[in-house]
Amino acid sequence: PYTTLFRSPATPQQEPPRNDDLEAFRERLMARFAGQLDQPGGQIRLLEELMRYLARFDPEHWRENLSALLMTWFPDRSDELLAKAEAMIAYQDFMEREQYTLRAMGPDERRDFIWAKRRELFGDEADQIWQSELRNQALSQSLKNLDQQSGTTIAKAEAFTRAIEDTYGQDAAAVMERRRQELTDRFLSLSSVQQSLHEQPAEQRYQTLRGIRQQLGMEEQALDRWDQLDRTRDERWARGEEYQSRRQAIVDQYEPGPEREEALDNLSRNIFGDDMAAIIRDEEAAGYFRYRESRVYGQN
Repeated sequence: PYTTLFRSPATPQQEPPRNDDLEAFRERLMARFAGQLDQPGGQIRLLEELMRYLARFDPEHWRENLSALLMTWFPDRSDELLAKAEAMIAYQDFMEREQYTLRAMGPDERRDFIWAKRRELFGDEADQIWQSELRNQALSQSLKNLDQQSGTTIAKAEAFTRAIEDTYGQDAAAVMERRRQELTDRFLSLSSVQQSLHEQPAEQRYQTLRGIRQQLGMEEQALDRWDQLDRTRDERWARGEEYQSRRQAIVDQYEPGPEREEALDNLSRNIFGDDMAAIIRDEEAAGYFRYRESRVYGQN
């Protein structure tokens, strides 16, 4: 019943799908989006999946095929889905047409320009379709605000946890479970947090890092592993700082040449061991000096 939906393009990329293949795709699509068809975001994701599938077989006529399939598969929703499909196509055309204009804009101007078009095409549903983007923007603003506020690092971690809960509501627990490390790293990257960690003596810093991770929901076993990793990283950086200091003394003492290289090879092996020394020296040959990089406590 589906073969009549597909034209034969002049230069086809693939043969039109067989009836069995198309039916199997329809079943997968229905199973995946069965509970999402009342939601604008779910409708958009279904349409994106269907568009990609049809474009593989007939790049020239996939839009006509999309219209035919929507009327066949979703007779009760075909008008609604077709309207969304047209809005999606208009949005994609807009993004392609304005790509150079968008590149020339600053971040805030670009965001406002894009959102104006989204709301023009999708109305109030734009906020639901791009909900994840709005939530991420809200969380980024919360982090920016926290970075500028006074207070202890642990108090800021508590406030960040509340911001996640406020932003994601009933989805907060699932988001925390799925993105815990990413969210922890984003918090640790705040300049005020790093400034505080750099100012603390080692033992206090270990307790602060543990408290941050605890606030963000890490379990005791994970906290213990991170404690050990923090100490290991400190030992590694101490060796690295010693190496950089002694390396600079060698560079100042010797002219470029075999004698300097031999001294540097010996130094790197004495401090790091043969295997790590080879990596360090290869990095230096490529112009990268890892222990000149900024130290980000809790991350490196």
